[in-house]
Amino acid sequence: MAQFVTEQSWLRAAFPPVSSFSPASSSVTSPSLASPSLAWALRSRAVAAAALLAFSVLTAQAQAPAALPGQAPSQTTSETPGQLSDQPAAAASGSDDAWLAKTGKLYYSSAKAGLSGFDCAVHPDWRVLFRTASPGTAISDDDAHLALLNSVRINLHAHMQGGSTMDWSAAADPAKPLDDASTQMLTRMRDATEQTLEGFLQFWTPFIDGSVVPDSAAGLTITHSATLHTIHAEQSGVALTEIFSSDLLLEHFDVDMKNVSIKFQPAYAPTDQGLLVKSFQAHVQPAGAAPDQAQDMHVDIAYQTLDGFPIPAHLNMQVANSGTFSFVFDGCTVSRLQQIDPPTVVKPALP
Repeated sequence: MAQFVTEQSWLRAAFPPVSSFSPASSSVTSPSLASPSLAWALRSRAVAAAALLAFSVLTAQAQAPAALPGQAPSQTTSETPGQLSDQPAAAASGSDDAWLAKTGKLYYSSAKAGLSGFDCAVHPDWRVLFRTASPGTAISDDDAHLALLNSVRINLHAHMQGGSTMDWSAAADPAKPLDDASTQMLTRMRDATEQTLEGFLQFWTPFIDGSVVPDSAAGLTITHSATLHTIHAEQSGVALTEIFSSDLLLEHFDVDMKNVSIKFQPAYAPTDQGLLVKSFQAHVQPAGAAPDQAQDMHVDIAYQTLDGFPIPAHLNMQVANSGTFSFVFDGCTVSRLQQIDPPTVVKPALP
């Protein structure tokens, strides 16, 4: 029987710093199965980090537009002799606010629907991962590592406002304790699975909760043409550009930082509740790296509806030339956002 996982190969799989985006950490040269899965986990976390930075820029710019150096923010819209009028800018901002409101209504928003989070049992297809990570390698039905991984119970606790966690419960048999190689294999696959799932949730959430379309145009550069609409924001070395088609479909979500450029191409499916993101194509280009060292990723999401909320039922995450992570979600429950009732004002009784 071909042994497709060895102790040495698992030990060789290292965790390069996610923030480095260096060509060395972006390429996968080890033939081991751990390396591609960990590489995808790192890439997904890197993409998620960049996306979160970009959304923080979008939010910060929309909430607190910066004044020009040496200039205080204008507080008046009235004209005085020798002073430029703020009315044209205000009119443009109002028009863009109306455009954002119109656009935002087209997209499903888990936040507006009231979804707080969901809990699911997760079932990775380990055979698909191993087969795509090492094409041509024979994997027998009774392979010990495959059987061991299939015995692990995984539960995901997804929180739409951040802080998602994963439980990993490996079956223990006191009569057959695991050897060091198997223990380390489980540890590495636990880390890879956790980083992959949490990374996915981080870059998926803004596209599902509605924040991909900001509420206000303040501090943003919004341009319109006959064929395209763009939203642009920059802050602290991070530049975000969103490009919408003439029919208001988000086609590009580009993040440019000092050491990496990440380009998302989301795709949407129409639903009764609005446009629902169904896939992502991501192109990660580290600064200074040759084009052939870029990383391409494709993510497909199939949904199940639970208590009126669409949540993932099947997740397929593929890194070109590295491998495919495929997950099934079942046994799910959802939680709603708690509504805080306004305080009751009790009027004193009249004397």
